[in-house]
Amino acid sequence: MLLSHPSSPQAAQALADRLGANACFIAGGTLLQQSGGESRAAPVQTQFINIQHWPHTQQIHRQDGHVRIGAGVRLETARTHALLAEHAPLLVQAIAELGAMGVRRLGTLGGNIGWREGDCCPVLLAMDALVELADGSRHTLADVLLHPVCPLMVAFWLPIPSADARQPMVFEKVGYRAAFSPARLRMALRWSRPDKGCSIDRITAAAPGLPVHRLLAAEALLATPHDTAPTLTQIRSACLQTLPTDLSLMASRLIAGHCNLLMMN
Repeated sequence: MLLSHPSSPQAAQALADRLGANACFIAGGTLLQQSGGESRAAPVQTQFINIQHWPHTQQIHRQDGHVRIGAGVRLETARTHALLAEHAPLLVQAIAELGAMGVRRLGTLGGNIGWREGDCCPVLLAMDALVELADGSRHTLADVLLHPVCPLMVAFWLPIPSADARQPMVFEKVGYRAAFSPARLRMALRWSRPDKGCSIDRITAAAPGLPVHRLLAAEALLATPHDTAPTLTQIRSACLQTLPTDLSLMASRLIAGHCNLLMMN
C-alpha cells in the first residue's frame, strides 16, 4: 500500500488519472475502516491519495448566493455549523442520523458523497447541489454522479433561496445504526408547491448497493397537481422503475404518507 500527498487538488486529480483503477482518494478513511479494507473503493495494489491537507477544502462559508462546504469538512463539524443549521437544516438532520460520533468526527462530507450511498447523498441531490472539481469548475451533483469513477470533489455549493422561494423538504431513513439496524433506504423529498400536498418535484433515494439517484417516474407522477390524487399503487409502480420490489414498497409508503395518500389504493 502506498500513500501520496499531492500539493494541490489539481495534482491529486492528475495522479489519479495516471493510476486509473489503482488510485483511491482518502480523507477520514471511515469507509475503508468499516469495510475491513475490502471496499470497492480500495482495489488491489491501491495507491492512496491523501486529500485532507488543503485548508480550502475544510471550510464552510457563504459565497455567491450559496453555502460553500469544503469536501474535506468533517461530518460532525458540518452537523454543528451555524450556517448549515440556518440554510441546510435537512443536511444537518441527515448527518445526525449517520453512524456513531467517532465516524462523524473522522468522516468527511466528500467521502460520504463519493461513496454514492451515504445519508447525505439524497439530501444534496434533492437540493440541486453543485460540485466544485479540482480544476475549479462547477457541475451539478447529478452530472458528477454519472461518472463511472467519481472525480475528486473539492467543495459542494448549496443554493440559498430567498425566503419566499424556499421549498419544504424531508429526509427519511429506514434503519438506524444506533439501533443496531443497518440502514436499508435513505430518501429526500422536496415540495415544489407547499400549498399542494402532492406537488413534489424532487424524490431521491439511495440504499446499500444502490447508488443515489432521482426517482424520475415518481417525480413525474407527483410534480404537478392532478384532478385526481395519485394512488399508493400508482406511486409504487413509479418507484419500481428504479428500485427493487422491497425498496419500492418502503419508498411508496413514505412518499404517500407525506402526501396524505396512504388511504388511497
